[in-house]
Amino acid sequence: MIKWVDKKLGEMCDLQNGYAFKSKDYVDSSSTLNIRMSNIRPSGKFDADHNIKYLPDSYATKYQKFLLSEGDLLVAMTDMAGDPKILGLPTIVKDKQKRGMLLNQRVGKLCDFSSDIYKPFLCYMLASPSIINFYKGKGAGQLQINLSKEDILSAKLKIPPLPEQKRIAAILDKADELRQKRRQAIEKLDELLQATFLDMFGDPVTNPKGWEVKVLNELSEKIHSGSTPKE
Repeated sequence: MIKWVDKKLGEMCDLQNGYAFKSKDYVDSSSTLNIRMSNIRPSGKFDADHNIKYLPDSYATKYQKFLLSEGDLLVAMTDMAGDPKILGLPTIVKDKQKRGMLLNQRVGKLCDFSSDIYKPFLCYMLASPSIINFYKGKGAGQLQINLSKEDILSAKLKIPPLPEQKRIAAILDKADELRQKRRQAIEKLDELLQATFLDMFGDPVTNPKGWEVKVLNELSEKIHSGSTPKE
């Protein structure tokens, strides 16, 4: 039988806070991005190009200890109160363009991992509803809710041996890939249906086919509401 053990996140890794870059530091274009909370999407995906902000390329050297690498595991430490969507949400850094990325404040990077933890598996565990709800319960603030480093590292997780972690992560990766393909297929089908409708009937607003326009009461004297008639 595979034995799962209870561990606090802080027993498996540490957390590095980001740097408080200022909006005045931004430039129009560069090869160095400022990675903020908004780059962690509510779906849990990492999107470096969402509301992109550039920093001077010289900052990649000046603030080298805040540079991110492919595969880094991030956690959102702040969200808006009322309906938080990303508080405590983890994501894995992925950027096909291999640009320089600097960690902004209120985004935490998990680091200094113990040898018996597999980051992709840990990311899935941290994204589980029980852990996200735990973090929401820890969040403090009125308009904006925040998690401290101690809050994040205090989460308790059940962890199997390393080979089992890798096996589970591979299964979940495959399931996630299938979900993405299904979502893309649905989006393409919606586009096809819309294009087919416009080809057959034209745009209802501009009416390029010159169809006759009538108001509904010219076509029907009564609209049934669907209610049950009284006996």
